[in-house]
Amino acid sequence: MTQDSLILLPAFGCDDRLYGPLIAALQGTWATKVIIPTADRYETMVDEVLAKAPEVFAVLGTSMGGRLALEVTLAARTRVLGLCIIGAAAGAVADQAAGLKRSARIRGGEKDKVIAEMGEMIAHLPGFRGEATRTAFITMAQAMATEHLARQSDALAHRADKWERLSEIECPTLCLWGVHDQFSPASDGSRLAGAVQEGSYVELPACGHFPTLEYPDEATEAILNWLDEVSYPSARSASLTQ
Repeated sequence: MTQDSLILLPAFGCDDRLYGPLIAALQGTWATKVIIPTADRYETMVDEVLAKAPEVFAVLGTSMGGRLALEVTLAARTRVLGLCIIGAAAGAVADQAAGLKRSARIRGGEKDKVIAEMGEMIAHLPGFRGEATRTAFITMAQAMATEHLARQSDALAHRADKWERLSEIECPTLCLWGVHDQFSPASDGSRLAGAVQEGSYVELPACGHFPTLEYPDEATEAILNWLDEVSYPSARSASLTQ
């Protein structure tokens, strides 16, 4: 029996380690594939993901990857069985000049300094795994090639407003947020869940921007519950071919 596919799109500067506990929990039930795009605009990132994804799939992303998951779903609604967004809103960039300055700093020799500054905000530091999550982010981001990181920063600085299109999304959609998210407030998550056709919102207390690392058990439980809903369309399709 072919497993359903879940595409995982990491946050800015991150890799598959962002989803380590989740990937382990899904072994044997869902085929997971981590895609780290290299383009400097979301439109091209979407093309990269769709070229590497199977014909139908669920998609989950965090922060930059969450926004990309949203854009992938809008671009290929007939291919996406379910959408999970973690810590990423649908609006345009709030301060493009600041985003472009970040890109310039990364390219200009301040990569580690930018990473350290973001690390101070990435997790809820008093939380259960706050300090460990900050360290994990810094480790992942430092390992990413400088130009690759800068191109991700470019994409973030050029994102456009998508709020008005959210009603087009029909698949089961989970919006998973930490209540102490300093990059995208929890109110963004509840708004997203209410704007799509079949949305649910889960908020984790004492958690920041990276629920899958800060509270892996609670985040995994919420994602598994969402995947139970997502799997129904593929199961129905399979039964029709028997």
